[in-house]
Amino acid sequence: MTTLLIDDELGKQANQAAAAQGKTLNEFVREVLREAVKDNLISRTTRSGLPVMQVGSASPIDPEVVRRTLQEEGF
Repeated sequence: MTTLLIDDELGKQANQAAAAQGKTLNEFVREVLREAVKDNLISRTTRSGLPVMQVGSASPIDPEVVRRTLQEEGF
């Protein structure tokens, strides 16, 4: 088991998101972290000014991940 320290505001937001999904904070954080780690299989770059995501053949493209990545990249 590992201890993770997060700031109070993030903890509050995570608690609210967990409650909205009917999950405990631990369940919610585990799921979110698993998704974040899995997302590292996606390589992001820009070609001709357009965002490009290279996905390994074993990784399905998740529209939510694409949307979130585009938003994070400012597109």
